[in-house]
Amino acid sequence: MRLQYGVILNYFYNAWIHSTFFSILQKIWEPFRRAYDNLAAVKLLRRGNRIQTLYESSLLSRILRFVLDIICRLFSAIAGFAAPAWKGSLIVRLCRGSFILNFEFLLGAFICAMFIMPHSYWNNGYAIVAAIGFLILYLILVGSGKRKLMYPDKLGFPFMLFAIALVLSLLFSQNRSDSMRILLFFAAAFIFTYVIAADMRDAKQLFKLLAFIYAAVIVTAVYAIIQRKFNLVYADASLTDLTINSGIPGRVTSTLDNPNNYAEFLVLFMPLCAAFAGTRKNQLSCVALLIGLVFPAVALIMTYSRSGWISLMLAALIYVWLRNKKLIPLFIALALLAIPFLPSTIVTRLTTIVTSFLGSSGHIDSSAQYRFQLWESVGYMIRDYGVNGIGLGPASFASLSPLYDTVDGAVHTQSQYFELILETGILGFVSFMWLILRCIKDSVIARRRADGLVRALLIACTAAFVGIAFSCIVEYLWFYPRVLFAYFILLGITFAAIFMATPEAEATL
Repeated sequence: MRLQYGVILNYFYNAWIHSTFFSILQKIWEPFRRAYDNLAAVKLLRRGNRIQTLYESSLLSRILRFVLDIICRLFSAIAGFAAPAWKGSLIVRLCRGSFILNFEFLLGAFICAMFIMPHSYWNNGYAIVAAIGFLILYLILVGSGKRKLMYPDKLGFPFMLFAIALVLSLLFSQNRSDSMRILLFFAAAFIFTYVIAADMRDAKQLFKLLAFIYAAVIVTAVYAIIQRKFNLVYADASLTDLTINSGIPGRVTSTLDNPNNYAEFLVLFMPLCAAFAGTRKNQLSCVALLIGLVFPAVALIMTYSRSGWISLMLAALIYVWLRNKKLIPLFIALALLAIPFLPSTIVTRLTTIVTSFLGSSGHIDSSAQYRFQLWESVGYMIRDYGVNGIGLGPASFASLSPLYDTVDGAVHTQSQYFELILETGILGFVSFMWLILRCIKDSVIARRRADGLVRALLIACTAAFVGIAFSCIVEYLWFYPRVLFAYFILLGITFAAIFMATPEAEATL
């Protein structure tokens, strides 16, 4: 019997949009919508400018294009010289038409392996070597005529400005050797962004990459559930204030060493998984993949990461808003109705957010108290070094923190935004914010021209960036390099989807 997927949901949806209550909400909303469309700030954001055009014609852009052209011509000459012997080789016969031995499969397989590998077995050097290898392989494919070269300036001026800010931060580093180490991680992350954006040209290629990301999310989620089932994690006072969080069990970490790291990974990639699962044409596989998302949802709950929970809820809200804003009131109503059914430990964990700030419990959550004390000291550090920064890495922070009486054991600022200002100065912070806001803006605009997987993916990327922006307030995501790589892999997928939706796309901020 054929599965009638969506019949029940369609029934409730039609009942909702034809209800009297929805009509009232629509009449209330209409004046606000017209006012929003006429806001000067909205019109400014929707309008393009000439910055990208100037950047593409700049000396720096021409130098980068020239270098890449030389490299590709070199590979092309080598490929032409070796072509007679190469075409008849065993390697070519194995690779031709192979589902496994191709660029997209190898890239996706490595990304999947990067996140499912347990923390104790992982080495960040693997990512650096792999990034360089994939870049060389991509340029070889370009030189042999298998790929079209994408110049780095296609990623936009803010991206280049942020890269320049990171390099310039070395001049002011308090510990140059450690800053160089962290800069290599950023270089690898940037290469992943470039390679993904350059290579992904159609929905079929995106499908392969997203399938591996979906697999990584599911595998890590199952492992996290196993950690809880077999009591492999324990309540840790260094991760949770056990005084006001009584009854909270051990927080799962899966393969990423820390519950907050794992929650951030899920927030970044779960929207992509939802887009991948929800756009399958086969109804049975669509339902199965959507049901599979229950595993990472449960795993996220088990991390007991309050910022992770709020970030994912915010991402879900943005996803629903961009898919069909008529469902927003229903989404909010269902979220509120779900609260009485939440386990007591989750309710306790959520209420500590309010009680810690209001002091109504008589005891401030230790993690909140830790952040408030740390941020007070960080404010003075930013006052003194916020213009040029202190350089990348924990060693630079450690060399100065004793002078400002920071909290014992602090290795970073516990805030993405504070960390960017402190490490890279004003230039790094402004260029990063410009980059992300531009990507969000271009994704929202490009989704109107796209359909199918690409449209769903643009919405998912927007939701992920907006959602994770909340975690950035209270967490420094990039302290753990695998989360750094995940962030810029998401950025590369965003660029690829924008380019697919608008082949002539240019940065517009």
